[in-house]
Amino acid sequence: MMTPDQMISNYFVAGSLPELPRNHFIDGVFVAADSGSRMESFDAGTGEAFAEFAAGSTADVDHAVASAAKGFEVWRNTPPARRCAILNEAARLMRAEADRLAVVESIDSGKTLAEAQGDVAGSARLFEYYAGAADKLDGRSVNLGNGNAAFTLLELVGVTAHIVPWNYPTSTLVRGIAPALATGCSAVVKPAETTPFTALMIAELLVRAGVPAGVVDVVTGTGIEAGAPLVTDPCMRHVTFTGSVTTGVGVMQNVAPNVTGLTLELGGKSPLIAFSDADAEAVAEGALWAIFSNSGQICSAGSRLVIHCDLHAKVLERVIEKAKGLRFGHGLRNPDMGAVNSERH
Repeated sequence: MMTPDQMISNYFVAGSLPELPRNHFIDGVFVAADSGSRMESFDAGTGEAFAEFAAGSTADVDHAVASAAKGFEVWRNTPPARRCAILNEAARLMRAEADRLAVVESIDSGKTLAEAQGDVAGSARLFEYYAGAADKLDGRSVNLGNGNAAFTLLELVGVTAHIVPWNYPTSTLVRGIAPALATGCSAVVKPAETTPFTALMIAELLVRAGVPAGVVDVVTGTGIEAGAPLVTDPCMRHVTFTGSVTTGVGVMQNVAPNVTGLTLELGGKSPLIAFSDADAEAVAEGALWAIFSNSGQICSAGSRLVIHCDLHAKVLERVIEKAKGLRFGHGLRNPDMGAVNSERH
């Protein structure tokens, strides 16, 4: 197995990565798009295309949803202790393949290798966290008095959809599917069209960990061609979406006719507030990384700084000085800040 340095050196020479998944992952195997259409993926740090992947459509979504519905019937009857063991194995495999996942994440998203490594490590921990919940989710009994009792039973949601953003394609994916899997639900994932690869890699990794075929399916492509048919599918029982407010409103409107459960995480403006007794140096350092981490592409990025007038000049001077000292470059070179995700961004 190559070291990260070897993978990176080979990539800069060849301009591509070997054995990268290029098709949808449905029913436990990689399958081409129904239409045969493909899209290019661009290295955020160079702007050059480095791989192709399947461009999904309604037919591919229908195939994936049918697969997930079939997988759900198997997974829901898998003993919770077994689900726990499988998710722990997924965490182990993710750590074993962390170097490759981080390199792919850095190229695809533009973030620094260190940031990508942190995302992968955190995602492995998420699998472990929810593994611990798998066999501890149950109902309770209620004493109604006079010798009467009632009991509650937690029911599975069913097939779930996960629309994953481009700024944290690995950690947001795992944050959504890990609890779904722990509770016995199945998942259909639509990663962002600019960052499709780690979702495909993790879906295949989960099958190797013991997740039955069909329980996690991935359809790649655009939001219009693949994402919209997924969230409006009547078989979908819950949707998670991370993205812009405008698109989130559209998702909410689309799921309403089917009364589908919905979880939204939308972008916003997050102020950092410093009062007169704050440490100016600490404020400047915090403000710097609140806005430059992940190239500022965070839903909760510190994009506003509200400072008491007594500190304003000193903090502003320090922030400017610190920003001028940042090193920028290709994410694989591990600068202080990598590229934004795409030319459009």
